[in-house]
Amino acid sequence: MTTKIRTLAAVAALFVASTAAAQETLTLTNGDRLTGKLVAIAGGTWVFKHPGGELKIAGGDVAAYVTASPVGVRLSDGTILAGTVTAAGDRLLVTGADGRTRTITPADLAAVGDPDRLDALRPVRIGYFSPFTRFWAATVGFGFSNKTGNGRSRGLTGDIRLARDTPKDRIELGFGIAQQRSTPWPDSALVQTVAKLYGNGRVDVFFTSRVFAFAATTQERDTLQNLDLRSAYNAGLGYQVFARPTTDFRLSLSAGYRRENFHTPDSVSATPIVAAGTALKQALGPIDFQWNFDWAPSTEDFKDYRILSTSSLTTTIVKGLGFRVASRNEFNNNPSGNAKKHDWLLTSALTYSLGR
Repeated sequence: MTTKIRTLAAVAALFVASTAAAQETLTLTNGDRLTGKLVAIAGGTWVFKHPGGELKIAGGDVAAYVTASPVGVRLSDGTILAGTVTAAGDRLLVTGADGRTRTITPADLAAVGDPDRLDALRPVRIGYFSPFTRFWAATVGFGFSNKTGNGRSRGLTGDIRLARDTPKDRIELGFGIAQQRSTPWPDSALVQTVAKLYGNGRVDVFFTSRVFAFAATTQERDTLQNLDLRSAYNAGLGYQVFARPTTDFRLSLSAGYRRENFHTPDSVSATPIVAAGTALKQALGPIDFQWNFDWAPSTEDFKDYRILSTSSLTTTIVKGLGFRVASRNEFNNNPSGNAKKHDWLLTSALTYSLGR
């Protein structure tokens, strides 16, 4: 028993020692000391995780930072190195694996990361199309159906989506098509029963990590809704509620203009609008869920409104190849002619994604 107790005690002591060595200490200018791990430094803000949760601390409030375990750091002058960090009076001493030291101040720390992946600490120059795979994502979807026998039908759906997401801005572009031709037996001529084209574009520009301004447009053509073209343009402010790797949720308010061209009878409707919207992206294990909802009434008559709700579930089959089921729900409280108020499109498609 004595041998077992000694062995357990040695293991416990080793565990405590290794845990203590892995701890990092942050001392604030008000004298508070925090123990945990420095997760990131970005834009002058230190993100420190400790047993009580995660704190975001202004860099000017940090008096000292100490870690006995090696950490990768990028300094304000662009130098990137790995080593331990100790306090040396009102300064910090970074000691590399080769024994060389560098004296710095907390304000000199621009970024931290894995000591074995120093390349990840290099600053990235953000251009509109570079680096594409880090900030841009492109997805193409295609679906086709064909039925014969007691009636015939042929269906086609396709869409293209482009998205760019950086700490400064976010761009979303999309285009989709849905067509269906069918006929009951024994007729031979295929009659068009669905003919829809739609597109959207949106640009968000962040003022802070939460607040952003945006401009957006949606374009739609649906001959069976008596709609030659519906164009909506709006701009406003949004609030980023969550921005996590698994959850992206935002709210927005805007004002703009809507124009609708109808072909039976030949007429045009134009009105200023206001809009309220929400957007959610959620990772559910191997499935990605996406939902957008927008309510846009006319400022001249709030009973004249449009609602657009789109949602999709996408799963990856292998590498960039995936499968998606999508829904596009439209509600027009003031339809033209004999068109119904509610129009719902449900599609399924194979997808291929490239980028982040």
